[in-house]
Amino acid sequence: MTRKRVRPSTISPDPGANAFTPPTPPSRFKLGRLAPKPHPKTLLFSNYVSNDSSLPRPAAKVYREYKTPPEAMQMFGNDTIGDCTCAGIANLIILMTVHTGSIVIPQLSDVIGAYSAITGYDPATGANDNGAAMTDVLEYMRTAGMSGHKILAWAKVDHTNQLYRELAVDLFGATYVGVNLPMSAQDQFGANQPWEVVPNDPIEGGHAIIHPGYGRLGGDYVSWARWDQKASFAWESTYIEEEYVVITEDWINHITQLTPGGVDLATLQADIKLLSA
Repeated sequence: MTRKRVRPSTISPDPGANAFTPPTPPSRFKLGRLAPKPHPKTLLFSNYVSNDSSLPRPAAKVYREYKTPPEAMQMFGNDTIGDCTCAGIANLIILMTVHTGSIVIPQLSDVIGAYSAITGYDPATGANDNGAAMTDVLEYMRTAGMSGHKILAWAKVDHTNQLYRELAVDLFGATYVGVNLPMSAQDQFGANQPWEVVPNDPIEGGHAIIHPGYGRLGGDYVSWARWDQKASFAWESTYIEEEYVVITEDWINHITQLTPGGVDLATLQADIKLLSA
């Protein structure tokens, strides 16, 4: 029997419906992603997808950010402190909950509280504002959570494999992406331009963003309160350094209803149980 995949709320009929112009940026926004850090709890996305013809083809276009209301489009402190890794998680909570139930918008105090717990940052003095490793943030989300929400697990996606990248977004809602941000990116962002490669562009630092959509010209990203920052394929392949699927109970239930062929949910769920044992 042919299994039908249903993608509720995947593609927006009006991609401009929630167009958003972020506040005028300061001279530079903050970043805050530290170098990739291996973690024993990291799963591999490639372990749960087949390498044969049963691997489902991702949708040609995914645009999940359209459903995010303007009041959820917030900086979460990343304009002035280096908490991009935690701000990205707050944005993931928003995206996951708006598509699977009632939207949850974390409080700024929750985001900064998580950043402080992970890094030792002192919001009273500004001490220890040194950023965080994405895997440390993910482990905090697995064990402690933010705004009453925890994650079940995370899995590393091969960011050089475009099929896997698109499949990860299509099936799991979004990916959590770490980039080596070039100096030009903030200038392009401030001018409401897509992220494009500029020759001989120095790296400003590490930054964490989320990736909820893609199309024929490249990817859609969430950063600094903008939920529709475009990036070309060339930019993605040049500057992405790490990428993860973040697995939540709500989204596992959601994709189970999609019955995706070629994705080994049984093994994934078994591995998640081992992580919590």
